Amino acid sequence: MFKTRFILPATLSNFEVAVFGEALSDLCFSHSALRLENHHQSDWAIELMSNESANENVLRSRLQIVSETHNIPLPADIDFEEEEIEDRNWLEYSYQQFEPFNVGSFFIYGAHFEGEVPPSKIGLQVDATTAFGSGEHGTTKGCLHAMDDMFEMGVCPWNILDMGTGSGILAIAAWKLWHAPVFAVDNDPESIRVTERHVEDNGLEVGRGKIETFVNEGFAGDRVQKKGPYELVIANILPGPLKAMAQDLESVVDDNGYVILSGILNDQVGDVLSVYEQGSLRKLEERKIDGWSTLVLHKAET
Repeated sequence: MFKTRFILPATLSNFEVAVFGEALSDLCFSHSALRLENHHQSDWAIELMSNESANENVLRSRLQIVSETHNIPLPADIDFEEEEIEDRNWLEYSYQQFEPFNVGSFFIYGAHFEGEVPPSKIGLQVDATTAFGSGEHGTTKGCLHAMDDMFEMGVCPWNILDMGTGSGILAIAAWKLWHAPVFAVDNDPESIRVTERHVEDNGLEVGRGKIETFVNEGFAGDRVQKKGPYELVIANILPGPLKAMAQDLESVVDDNGYVILSGILNDQVGDVLSVYEQGSLRKLEERKIDGWSTLVLHKAET
C-alpha cells in the first residue's frame, strides 16, 4: 500500500483542486485534498492512496493536461513524496466514517449505520468501497435530484437504462422511485459485482424484470438495444464517452422519453449539449452542484 503526497498552490479554488483530483482518480482508490494546517490561505496538500507505487511521469502528465485544458496555472515543477504504509483497506475504513446524509427524497447510509431511515425518506444503503458512487459526489447528487424532479412531474418510466452504473446507486434509486425494470450496465466487472451486492443489501432482487445487470462496453453488441426502447436513460459518465455514444444513446430512447446526463463540468455543458441537440433530444433542466452539471433531456419530434 502506498501514499503519494504533493502540494498545489494556495491560490487554487476548491473547485480547481477537485478537477485535478478527478483527473487522478483512476490511478488510486482514494484521494484527498486539505489545506496545510487547516488554514484557508495555505497551500493544498494532495494525498493519493494506491495499491502500487505511483508513476510520477503519469501524474505530471495528467496534471499538465488538466492545467492546459481548464487554464489552471501550475508550478513549473511539483515534488511527489511517496511512502509505503500499513496494508489496510483504507477505502472501506474511510467510508465507515461517513455519516448518513440526505439528497432530495433519498436518505443515503452505509452498512455501519444502526439508526432508522426517516419515514419520509427513501433509504439507499451504499458502501462504495470498490466502485464509484457513494452518493456524495456532485454528479451523483445531481442525478438523484433530477430523478426526484421527474417523479414530482408525474413522469413514470416503464423501462430504465443506467449506463455506467458504477456502484448501482442510481439504478437502485430508480427502482425504488418507480418500481420499473432497470438495466444496469458497466464495462467494469467489479462495478457490476458491487452493484449486485448493493441491490441485495437494499432488499431488492437482481434479475429479469427487476434490476438486471450486464458487463458491456457502452452500447456495443445488440443486447442493450434489444432490451429497449427505454423511457429513461441515465448516464453519469464523462463528457468524452457521453459525446461518443450520443447517437447510440438517442436511438434507444423511447418517443417522449427522457435522458439524464452527468459527469460534466460546468464549462463542458455547451460542448456536450451541442452533440445531443443535433438529434431529437432537447434540454429540459440543468442542475449545478459543486462545479458539476447534470442535464435532463427530453426526446421531442424533429
